[in-house]
Amino acid sequence: MISPLEYQDYQTFLQDLFSSKVSQRNMSLRGFARIAGISHSYLSRVMNSQKTLSIASASKISQILDMTPEEEAHLMRLVARDQLAENSRSGQQLRARILKTKRSPQNKVTLDNFKAVAEWHHFAILALLNTKDFRGTGRWIGERLGIPHEIAKESFERLIKLGFISKENGKYVAMNDGDIETPHDVASQAVRENHRQHLHLAGLALTSLPPEQLEFQNASIPMNKADIPKAKKRLRLFMDAFIRDLEKSQGEEVFQVNLQFYMLSKKSEKDLI
Repeated sequence: MISPLEYQDYQTFLQDLFSSKVSQRNMSLRGFARIAGISHSYLSRVMNSQKTLSIASASKISQILDMTPEEEAHLMRLVARDQLAENSRSGQQLRARILKTKRSPQNKVTLDNFKAVAEWHHFAILALLNTKDFRGTGRWIGERLGIPHEIAKESFERLIKLGFISKENGKYVAMNDGDIETPHDVASQAVRENHRQHLHLAGLALTSLPPEQLEFQNASIPMNKADIPKAKKRLRLFMDAFIRDLEKSQGEEVFQVNLQFYMLSKKSEKDLI
């Protein structure tokens, strides 16, 4: 049985996988793609380096193959490295646009600009700037975030080039204290992928961190759809208050706070007629 730990790129891993493990299960590439919930053509193009594998698809593949946490983490690092390289190819174009963008007092960035730094570790690096003993090296950042050193180094350099980080009096500081947000209520593949990455990280934290280092809560409540705007406003106000109360300029570690609010139930077909 092959393991992704033996590979330095996921394309070769997938190619070998379908020539050994999957074939032993009498499963075709098309059949595997169907079980994974992704298209056969997309998976084929990923294997031929014509498309970049998404975090969401990598997560599905790791679940189907019943990977160990170590194997899954390695696969995610390979995917993150490829996504970073893909973004690098458009970085110079995005840099010119982002530096010319005049941000509002709320420090909102355009969705096009956000694409260049959509991977979760970019914003984690911005938060790391305000932790004790921060060091602007790929090795230090990579070890603190659990990502490859080369990815940490390239991400840090990208944030500097795009103007998210500057150096003042010999110290790295985040632009606008790192308080950056995208427009609300606008569909964006980059924003969705960022949230998917954080949901995946939350799942890993749930199984790997001790209870005293995390807090997970959920509730299912009946409410009217007309109150959705009110609910979203309250959640945004809560997040703002939470950050103001607990954020420290010299924090010890970086913590992640996620809020998810969505409609869980749906009408039956007969009600829709």
